[in-house]
Amino acid sequence: MATLTIHNIDPDIKAAALKILKGHGMTANAALSAFLSKIVSDHGAKEHCFCCNLDLNEETRRDLAEAKAGNVQYVECKDTGDLFNNLGI
Repeated sequence: MATLTIHNIDPDIKAAALKILKGHGMTANAALSAFLSKIVSDHGAKEHCFCCNLDLNEETRRDLAEAKAGNVQYVECKDTGDLFNNLGI
């Protein structure tokens, strides 16, 4: 089995979540495995993740299809100021 290491989790959220999980008799590993398994099973069945179950309008569906087809130009931004500048905001 592969090892997954996740960094930059808010320590307060992590502590609260671990306390809740412990109360339910679960480890962080078991919870994360269940969460990742749910993502995989939902994606295979519905082509989207349960946490992204959105009612998409036609424009969004078209944009997602274009992105999946690789017809999207990606721009790398060094920070949020650069992002907003590129967006003209």
